[in-house]
Amino acid sequence: SLPVRMGGLGFENPQQSSPLEYESSVAVTEPLVECIIAQSHQPPEEADMRSRSLKTRTKKMEMLDKKLEEIKTDLPPRSLKAVDLACEKGASSWLTVLPLRELGYNLNKQEFRDAIKMRYNWGIPDLPKVCICGDVFDIDHAMICKRGGLVIQRHNEIRDLEAELLSAVCKDVEVEPTLQPLSGETLNNGANTSSDARLDIHARSFWERQRSVFFDVRVCHPCADSYREQTPAQIYRQHESEKKRKYANRVLEVEQGTFTPLIFSTTGGMGTECKMFHKRLAELLSIKKNESYATTMSWVRAKVSFALLRSALLCLRGTRNIRKTFDTTDIDFTLENAMANIST
Repeated sequence: SLPVRMGGLGFENPQQSSPLEYESSVAVTEPLVECIIAQSHQPPEEADMRSRSLKTRTKKMEMLDKKLEEIKTDLPPRSLKAVDLACEKGASSWLTVLPLRELGYNLNKQEFRDAIKMRYNWGIPDLPKVCICGDVFDIDHAMICKRGGLVIQRHNEIRDLEAELLSAVCKDVEVEPTLQPLSGETLNNGANTSSDARLDIHARSFWERQRSVFFDVRVCHPCADSYREQTPAQIYRQHESEKKRKYANRVLEVEQGTFTPLIFSTTGGMGTECKMFHKRLAELLSIKKNESYATTMSWVRAKVSFALLRSALLCLRGTRNIRKTFDTTDIDFTLENAMANIST
């Protein structure tokens, strides 16, 4: 019954919420009731009405915060982490939009049920017992198993979405640009010195006018066993530091540009620098489209949220079997049509 931003589904329980809603309504409308009783034609002070509304909202938020903390005390560790992840900014955007097919915000019934169970780390009974790689198959394994190329597809989906959004406000947007080869430059320990090193996205004039900026995308699964003792903030910081150690110094010294790691989680969360990137992106988009910043930010979050959700559902239900592809390289279609008397 909690709001989606607090890890819930927003289905209020009338028996629990009605007393508070009635009390809030009485408090907010009290000056207006007094004017009606006194038959006064002077409306209540607007500042007083705003103050009363603010107090009722504050009281409701305090009650919801208290309820959330009570729920957390009764949760096992894995469920507690799932709720913390669901409370992250933007992680619940897919639950708050209308399921419009033309906007790509619709899910079929299986996808919706899977998404809810993944949100709270509940078991899904109709999954295969064993993965094609031989390990036990569950939600956590589905998010990290590299067989079938589904993890790569998840990464590419986010990369391509961010590149499309950047192309609306930046120039010289390129996917997977090759970095300049080194010619004697000294880099930090752990830096990627490969001659064919690539980053995911290049753009110009994002942070600074006419300056190149490089982005590298990573989607991690915070519920994996290797992150069991870490908080979401620690996980994001770890991946941001790793990306910076590999590429930041090389981009600064050789490319004379800036580097921003874009760290996402399979649950819809983002690292600190990724949040800053989307704030700047929403700002540029709002200026170009002459829309409000809040409206643009909500739109960007919804797009990213659905891209992450659909990619996670693909990892969960997509096939990992080895598929034989039909090779058409050496086929002469005209010759075969003539031999088989196939009309065009």
